[in-house]
Amino acid sequence: MSEANHWQLIPADDFVCPVPPAVTRFQQGWQRLLRLLGLRSQDPVDDGEGAEPPDYQGFDRAPAVAALTGHLADWIAAGEGGVCFLLDPPFSGTAAIARDWAGRLDWRRLTPPDEAQIRAVDVEAWWRQQQRHGPWLIDDLARYLLRTASGLRFVRALLPRLLHGELGQGLLVCDSWTFAFIQRAWPLRPPRVYCFAPAGPALLRQLGIRATDKPLSRLAARARGNPGLALALWACRLDETQALPELPVEADDTTAFVLFSLLLHRGLGGEGLQQVLPVVAPDQLNVQLLRLEQCGIVLRQDGGWRLRVHAYLAVRDFLAARDYLLDAF
Repeated sequence: MSEANHWQLIPADDFVCPVPPAVTRFQQGWQRLLRLLGLRSQDPVDDGEGAEPPDYQGFDRAPAVAALTGHLADWIAAGEGGVCFLLDPPFSGTAAIARDWAGRLDWRRLTPPDEAQIRAVDVEAWWRQQQRHGPWLIDDLARYLLRTASGLRFVRALLPRLLHGELGQGLLVCDSWTFAFIQRAWPLRPPRVYCFAPAGPALLRQLGIRATDKPLSRLAARARGNPGLALALWACRLDETQALPELPVEADDTTAFVLFSLLLHRGLGGEGLQQVLPVVAPDQLNVQLLRLEQCGIVLRQDGGWRLRVHAYLAVRDFLAARDYLLDAF
């Protein structure tokens, strides 16, 4: 008998983060207090049994692709125009799953607009660039906007056309932080918004983690049900030489601006950061980025700055303490 598939697609409104045991809630509160005080602490993920898990980006995505195929089968068969949203929490692997899924169905992957098209709100020119007709995938809506006065108009012009089916049938993958921001900036709640159900012990075992229910439940809660983040935390726990990074003691409101912008856009280059943070002087921005890099919070990759997976929870707590708009995951 084949092993059960524990990947499941659900309406995004039904997502609920796993609840940790009371002792873990206390530990998380203590961890948060230590972070706010600028003190370091040890990784609270519990010990478990078993071999090292796969890389958080390298797990077997085929079962998740199968779950996505099964959930969207009726919608695809109906051939309706319009769009389904698939929310992608940071480091969850959802966008990669969607790309695998689209490749199997021969759905084309759309190319994001360039900055000139975003600023000119030239949806027509962007659409003409796409090579052929038929169902499509947008694998990262964050590349279609900039958090500036003019940088949101492209998405505001594009979304109604997508929802009306004017551009055919498509799957739109949107980072969960980007989606929360769009929800605040755009007055309508789109239909058909899905996400993968939170990872629990069964799914974590399917991903290759060998442990009993108690440590897996705590790991799932610590990772907020995010499978990629859970794999990264578990690998970090198994490697006694690697500790979770903490924000520098100098972290301030400017640090929060930088980190929120990186989350909202899934990474940005220095020039892009300067555009969305015009109030931050270039030399001050460089100091912030270099300090965060030295602390292991961000890394420079492909010409841009990105958050490190092991720093995500510390950054999320840091922004929550400053009443930033958070995602629901």
